[in-house]
Amino acid sequence: MTTENEQLVRDWLPDDPDLVAIVNRLMTAVTTAPEAVEPGEVSVIALITLTVQHAPRMIPQQVERALQNGVSARQLLETVYQLVPVVGLPKVQVALSAMHPYLPTPAKAEPMATADAGAAVQQQLYGTEIKTLLKDLPANAGNDLPQWLTQHFFEDYYGRDGLTVAQRERYELMALITLNVDFQIKAHARGSLKAGNSEERLIWSALQLLPYVGFPLVINSVQQIHAAAVTLRSQKEA
Repeated sequence: MTTENEQLVRDWLPDDPDLVAIVNRLMTAVTTAPEAVEPGEVSVIALITLTVQHAPRMIPQQVERALQNGVSARQLLETVYQLVPVVGLPKVQVALSAMHPYLPTPAKAEPMATADAGAAVQQQLYGTEIKTLLKDLPANAGNDLPQWLTQHFFEDYYGRDGLTVAQRERYELMALITLNVDFQIKAHARGSLKAGNSEERLIWSALQLLPYVGFPLVINSVQQIHAAAVTLRSQKEA
C-alpha cells in the first residue's frame, strides 16, 4: 500500500523509483516518530524550506496536505509572506504563484495589529542586538539598516494577525536553517525559545528539514538550539 509520503516523493521523482524508496524511508521516519510535530506543521515546514530553496514544483503537494491537516489558507500565506525579508521578493513570488491555484478561496486580509506591536516583539526578544552589531557602519548605514529591519521585518510582518509570535519565530528559524546562516540561527534559536517555543518543538521542527537540507546542516542547527536552551535555563537559575 502506497503511503502519503511515498506518493509525494513519487510525484517529485517519477523516473527514479530506487531513490523514491530511499527518501521515503527517511521522510517517513522523521514525520511519524512519536515525538514528531503534527502533520500540518510538517507541511508548513516543508513549504518554508521549498520556498527558500526556490523549488516551486514541489510546493503544491505540501499546500494540499497542509490544508487537509487543518492549516488555513491565511496561515500558509502569512508564513510565506514573512519570508520576503529573509530571502527576498522573487523567491516568495514564485512560491505564491505555485500556491494560489491550490488554495480554496482567495484568503482575506486579516486586521492589522499596530506597528508598535512588532517593534515591541523585537525589543522583548532581541533588544538592541542588531543596532549594536551594525553601529560602526559608515554613511549612516549603521542607523538605516537596523531601522529598516525593525520596520520591515518586525512591524510589517510581526505586526500582522494570522500567526502567533511563537509561530513566526519558529518558521523564521526554519528558513534561516535552510539558508545556513550561522549567526542568525544562533540569534533566532534564542528568540524562538524566548517567544515560547520549547526546545523539543524547535528540535523536532528542524528534524523535519532532513530530507530537504541534509544531515550536516540539521545536526549543526539542533546543536545551536540546544546550546541556546541550556544558556537560557542557566540564566533563569542564576
